[in-house]
Amino acid sequence: MFSKYFLFLIISFPVLASYEGADRAYGKGSIALSGYRRTMLELVKDGHYFSVVPWMKDYLVKNNSTLDGELETALDNMLYMTGVKPFESLPEEVLRHSRSGNIRYILAKRLMKRGRYEEALKELSAISTSHSAYPFVANMKAALYSHLERTKEAEAQFKECVESSDSRMRKVENPSQKEQLEVNRDYCIAGIARTQFARQDYAKAELNYLDIPKDSFVWPEILFEEAWTSYYVKNYNRTLGKLVSYKAPVFDFIFKPEVEVLKALTYMKMCLYDDAKKTVDDFYTDLLNPSRELRNYLVGNGKNYRRYYDLMAAHEDGKNSELPIVDSVLKSVRKDGAYIELKSALTGAITEYNALRKKSNSSLRSNLIKNIQTLLDEYRTIIGAYVRAGLVGKYSELYTAFQGMSYIKLEVLAQRKEQLYRTEDSSSGKRGDVKYIERNDKQYFWNFNGEFWADELGDYVFALRSEC
Repeated sequence: MFSKYFLFLIISFPVLASYEGADRAYGKGSIALSGYRRTMLELVKDGHYFSVVPWMKDYLVKNNSTLDGELETALDNMLYMTGVKPFESLPEEVLRHSRSGNIRYILAKRLMKRGRYEEALKELSAISTSHSAYPFVANMKAALYSHLERTKEAEAQFKECVESSDSRMRKVENPSQKEQLEVNRDYCIAGIARTQFARQDYAKAELNYLDIPKDSFVWPEILFEEAWTSYYVKNYNRTLGKLVSYKAPVFDFIFKPEVEVLKALTYMKMCLYDDAKKTVDDFYTDLLNPSRELRNYLVGNGKNYRRYYDLMAAHEDGKNSELPIVDSVLKSVRKDGAYIELKSALTGAITEYNALRKKSNSSLRSNLIKNIQTLLDEYRTIIGAYVRAGLVGKYSELYTAFQGMSYIKLEVLAQRKEQLYRTEDSSSGKRGDVKYIERNDKQYFWNFNGEFWADELGDYVFALRSEC
């Protein structure tokens, strides 16, 4: 998985600029490309990032040459605040005109989404290692190598991503930049473990997953992957222990049907068929009808992205939807890094819009307000599309989970039937014992006190005896 974040370095301009200077320049008549350039530079220097976006996009479409250094820096500053989403809609041929590292990144992202991995790698390889966004470039390159099943190169690139993220973190002072780099680094640590897991080196993967700190933004989703790793090394008690962490109140935003599937599979591997059956039965009871309701909701609203934007806006205002399962998924979507980034950009655009409305009336003010209104509509549509994609994705997970549960249900019935013909009783009456616990060099034993504590989450382990 490549990072959902992209960082841009803010650099001070050598000359003083202001909105008033841009207003004077703009008021002199029609704007050719050269006029656009000067006005945009003045506005970006004065912090008007969002209202300039439509003009910058138009400039990129009309300008066939490489951006000069000053305009490239202005674009860096803009993208740091606005994100890359508004520019991803530009035609591919327009993106190819520029040799800008930022534009190459956007183009590579487009190519990656379309499955053109080699072309995307070529674009990213042209970005200098000294570029401020290189840690994120390294992350995407590693993801591309993973897609191409070049696991050695993927692992090496993920390690480069970790090192470059740490190096960059020591050089920046902005808290937001540091946070983005930290998240990027942790995704790359996870990438190392995922690469090792893909080539069935489960022992190494298990150790590398443990290098992600529990206070990391990415840790809650990684815990499920840790549970799968324990499953493949046949440490089933630890798999169950990791999965039980999702019952903690702090994880109430997690909506992950696969957790219950893995739980049932694990019980089945330990021949604890009654536990497996109960997990399956509870899953059907809790989620069968809600999953149908979710499907009908998605069909009924189609691709009305503004409807989904309004749905999330109401949810964030504390208003429940008509379907509890929709609220559960929205809680999960709100925690996604990409959603947080989009919402932050929208908030920044609204703040700039309100500041513009307070300025004296002029042709520039009028056109900037039109620009930012267009951008606000675009952000709301993008957010609505993201929310819908989240709901669709969770329905897809539910559908797959029910298929898995159906298999487990049939298998459990077959195994229980077979048990009826056995003369021996495999049950000893004692279910738990510390002797059934396995641990590695990064894991320690501590008695469970009956409550969930933040520093214990993810470290729980069952002590069940296999009845196979």
